[in-house]
Amino acid sequence: MAPMHVVVAGAGGIGGALAGEVALSGGEVSVIDAWAEHVEAIRADGLRLVGPGSTGERTARLPAWHIEDWSRLAPIDVLVIAVKAFDNQWLVPRLAPRLADGATVVSAQNGVNEPLLAELLGPERVIGAVVLFPAAVVEPGQVRLDWHPVLQIGELDGTRTDRLERVSSALGEGIETPMSDNIWGAIWSKLVMNCMSNPVNAVLGGRARDCREQPAPRRVSLACGSEAVAVGQASGHTIEPVSGIEAQRILTGGAGGPGAAELAADWAATAAELGEVRGSMPTDIEQGRKTEIDSFSGFVSQEGVRLGIPTPANDAVLKMVQEIESGRRASGLQNLDELLRVLG
Repeated sequence: MAPMHVVVAGAGGIGGALAGEVALSGGEVSVIDAWAEHVEAIRADGLRLVGPGSTGERTARLPAWHIEDWSRLAPIDVLVIAVKAFDNQWLVPRLAPRLADGATVVSAQNGVNEPLLAELLGPERVIGAVVLFPAAVVEPGQVRLDWHPVLQIGELDGTRTDRLERVSSALGEGIETPMSDNIWGAIWSKLVMNCMSNPVNAVLGGRARDCREQPAPRRVSLACGSEAVAVGQASGHTIEPVSGIEAQRILTGGAGGPGAAELAADWAATAAELGEVRGSMPTDIEQGRKTEIDSFSGFVSQEGVRLGIPTPANDAVLKMVQEIESGRRASGLQNLDELLRVLG
């Protein structure tokens, strides 16, 4: 059987890490990206992966394409989308003609992107996925991996299929691909965790772990999580544990109900696993890039309105991030009191 051609759209931290690992495992993989300097560096010197941990630099050789060269891609068997979620609307239709018969599409992105991908490409092409590792571009052509790459995958209807095995095989031994029969619950678990950390940290500054370790930011974090769980459950999903904590505990304790003190202690205990990671949204703000707030707090707020569920904590964080993006507000702890007033 001919090897499957994997194309990773977006060679940033996550996409670059995935593409590099596929190439290093001997798979057939190409990347396509809008950052011209990054593409040229990969073409000239390969895609250099540093880490995780004490792992040294490894160089993966693979074809790299500028975004305007999409029509030159060989037919795609597995399309891994790793651009920012807000780019899906224009990028996905552009790549659609390059999909081979029976191609599979995977979102290695933040947020809940599968419904849009199914609408744009057909639900039969799309499987669900959750990225379970951090990575970042250090400089053009170089990606740093903080943890070993793990990409959880699953069919949207919860069945176990041969397609999942084929995708896992195409991605190679360098990427762990645990398979889930509740991928929607896993996707929502990641969304809840993101709402509890990334946007809150963007508003307050500091490290991702600060929203777990420090009492006042932790209160905001848990309130955002409680609202996100409420919206996810109302949407019909059985949400998987968040950093090992049952979603139901976050729903009740995060709102100040039974088990609040125990939840706070357990959430604080998970902080060490984050190390010094800051998160993608604070990094985007620092570098003047558009954030994915609409896929985090914004999505929860939007779905809360649709379902009639109040989401005041996520609404406040959404508004603040938008103000920071527009230059009307600065990120930092000076925003904390305002957030706490929203919680009452």
